Amino acid sequence: MPVRYYFNLTNGEVAIRDEEGVDVSDIQMAMIYALEVVEELRAEDSTNSELWRGWRLEIVDAAGRMVQSIPLEAPSVQ
Repeated sequence: MPVRYYFNLTNGEVAIRDEEGVDVSDIQMAMIYALEVVEELRAEDSTNSELWRGWRLEIVDAAGRMVQSIPLEAPSVQ
């Protein structure tokens, strides 16, 4: 049975709420979806990575509980 998850963007002060959400089979599928969204956001303007500093994508269940958080900043290459 599908479960609806929401994908909110926040920097801790400002929140951009996902009002529609996505129905997926489980949290693993929600994570896959979220990682794809994060990669798309990073790819939109890879030269402006500072734009995402401090922002994260939060996966929230239908009850409003955050179940996972993914930083939007691209990991630094060591």
